[in-house]
Amino acid sequence: MVKKVYGIGVGVGDKELLTLKAMNVLEKVNTVFVPISKEGKKSIALEIVKDYINGKKIIELLFPMTKDKEILKKYWNEATEKIMNEDGEVAVLTLGDPTLYSTFSYVWNLLKDNGVEVEIINGISSPFAAAGRLNIPLVEGDEKLCILPQGKDLERYLDEFDTIVVMKTTNLEEKLKELNDKKDKYLIGIVKKATFEDEKIAFGKIDEIDFDEFRDYLSIAIIKKVK
Repeated sequence: MVKKVYGIGVGVGDKELLTLKAMNVLEKVNTVFVPISKEGKKSIALEIVKDYINGKKIIELLFPMTKDKEILKKYWNEATEKIMNEDGEVAVLTLGDPTLYSTFSYVWNLLKDNGVEVEIINGISSPFAAAGRLNIPLVEGDEKLCILPQGKDLERYLDEFDTIVVMKTTNLEEKLKELNDKKDKYLIGIVKKATFEDEKIAFGKIDEIDFDEFRDYLSIAIIKKVK
């Protein structure tokens, strides 16, 4: 049975942003579990760390891209069983940070429910990476920050918060169109695949952004009030 599990956030793409602690843990474990979204598809998390895990045992964990919770529970349980059946200390990789909208969080809870020791190794998450790439602060002073998955209830929060981060921007254009005469009150920065070689960035008023370039799972938007 597994002795200890390290949930490692590998960051957002740039291999040089991997933390020293993550590298040290990857060096000492024998087995590294990597997430995939489809059989035969490469693991982005594995691509980020592959230069640091030569000779390690690699086991894939399938987490399909579906919102059906019953289907997902099946795969979370299967992943947990695979991890628990491995011997010694192991690492489980996740993009960004394990504590922020991470698939690992579901497995993490199941492992703890089964008495398995879990240690989290934090990584740079996409909101911080995107702000850095846009060369803007997320918030300053006493400003308020809100993070929304898929822009859920966006219009409800726009007036309340100074900065809103939208994780996954596939349907963001449709939500912003509903603002009508409020559009000029906001600036939007949007980043696709932050820190990757094929990264794309746009910044400006809502009507200045070509949203078709950013309909991607790895896109993130930062919406700020015009001061």
